[in-house]
Amino acid sequence: MQALERLGLKLKEQVGLDELLSENFNPQLYGLTKAQTEKVNALRDVVTAYVSIREDITGKSIRRSQDAVEVAAARLSALDHEELWVAYLNRNNVLLSFEMLFKGSLDAVNISHKHIIAHALSKNASNIILFHNHPSGNPTPSISDINQTRLVTNACKTMEMQMLDHIIIGAGSYYSFADECTCKFKK
Repeated sequence: MQALERLGLKLKEQVGLDELLSENFNPQLYGLTKAQTEKVNALRDVVTAYVSIREDITGKSIRRSQDAVEVAAARLSALDHEELWVAYLNRNNVLLSFEMLFKGSLDAVNISHKHIIAHALSKNASNIILFHNHPSGNPTPSISDINQTRLVTNACKTMEMQMLDHIIIGAGSYYSFADECTCKFKK
């Protein structure tokens, strides 16, 4: 563990993030061992993939549930535990940010309405979309899902925001509260 901390401090002091992530990064210039180089390369791959995913979706316009599902399905459909993600959008339904807020167990995820609203306010979001997955593969909402949706929707209204949808991702399918409740995305 101390060796990794020293490696992290050494890289932090000697290499900027831009250089570390560049294709031309040369670990030999910093005296890294083969094992350290492999760890740095793995980290670079993860960070690069994460940055490209964020860039691909930020700025995307979401007009219907299928647009929203495209943002979330790849991240949520194969998980073996429940997670709650939130898409933060501006007044024109352009995606500002997409973040995982809560990680749960095999069949439940506890959420905090205050936390969801606080994050939305910090991002200057006007609209939000909630997403969570059902590892069982069946996207049918539970009574708890329905109650939580109602509570978050009311909390958003109090803060003059709109919750556009709550989408549950299953195995190759999804449940959209907006679609099933005949609610429409505002234009």
